[in-house]
Amino acid sequence: MQDRYGRRSTPGRQRLLLAAGGLALAVALGFISWSTLFGRSSLNWDDIGFHVLSDAQIEVTFDVNFSNSGGDRPTAICTIQALNSLRTEVGLRDVPVQAGPGGRVRATATLQTSERATTGLVKSCARTGG
Repeated sequence: MQDRYGRRSTPGRQRLLLAAGGLALAVALGFISWSTLFGRSSLNWDDIGFHVLSDAQIEVTFDVNFSNSGGDRPTAICTIQALNSLRTEVGLRDVPVQAGPGGRVRATATLQTSERATTGLVKSCARTGG
């Protein structure tokens, strides 16, 4: 029978396999948690406001928060956009920003627009250094 169906598993061997599987799962979950919380710096931004300067310009003000900056002065590129009344993009600009004390900075940028904008906001931000 052993040739046909293989060797029977003993209770000690089952416990060993179960413990090894549990340990592998714990290590994997620990690595995922570490890399999510500590392995990368997060970057958040908030739209503060905008001011329509003319049919061809808008000014956008926003805050950028560099979490986990570790005392250095990290930098980022934020893409700001201007939208018209139909929510169509009428202006786009990449703005470099550098963290201030405490990892926060407030930035104001002026965009050229192809027609009158009705709103201006941050489309995205990506960390570039530091």
